Amino acid sequence: MDDMGLFTDMSYIVSGISSSPPDYSILINKLNLSGITSPFMSGIVPGVMTGITGTTAIVLRLPSKIESDYYYFGNLAITGATDSKIENVRSYDAVNPFKVGFNTAAELYVNYNNISIDGVSRVKSISEPYIYVFDTINDANLGTNNQIYGLQYLDYTGQTRQVVIDGIANSIPVTNFRYIGEGWNKTNTSLSALTKEEYLFGIISPPEVQSDVFIDRGITTVMDMHLRLSEIKDLGELSRYGNGFYNLTKQ
Repeated sequence: MDDMGLFTDMSYIVSGISSSPPDYSILINKLNLSGITSPFMSGIVPGVMTGITGTTAIVLRLPSKIESDYYYFGNLAITGATDSKIENVRSYDAVNPFKVGFNTAAELYVNYNNISIDGVSRVKSISEPYIYVFDTINDANLGTNNQIYGLQYLDYTGQTRQVVIDGIANSIPVTNFRYIGEGWNKTNTSLSALTKEEYLFGIISPPEVQSDVFIDRGITTVMDMHLRLSEIKDLGELSRYGNGFYNLTKQ
């Protein structure tokens, strides 16, 4: 798989069919210059599709469809193996860090079905296996196979499995996860045509500027310079401090 670079989302769902055909001349000229040929370049178009009925229609880009027609609610259990996440439900208790029934996090969120979920993250059991959950409702289903919201993890401390990390075989404890998949929806599906600019091919992320601050301290005023820094909270204050006391050099 080749990452072609940054792209721009463009909406393709329209209210009706345009009476004028699209102008592909710019694309055709670029393809000709690259020595690429395709039937559509000579005016050949696909035949009219027939038999598009029922559920088949919602998987096509039809002008009569709305955005929600492209979503599908799976409601199926997704399971698999991963590395342990139990450190994310650790408490500040140094003696008993994993407290059963103690909420290490709580958050109110709205799921795909617009249901308000009062989710909690906590340890359900510290016997074999360790059972802990994230963002699920605090009810009788928490930590069981009847849990339908959030994530569930099971750590088997007495079992291991082999994984390859950076080409080296490693033995790690067995951790299984389980959650109910919500299918395809606006949280994980992009319903947009992707337009790529040629100058961005191969560029997979926006440029990141990293700023390093180097300060020349005075030889005889080390303590004074050190105390001055304690009064500065950000780069803006550093540039304004003492009416330009510090000389900032951009590289």
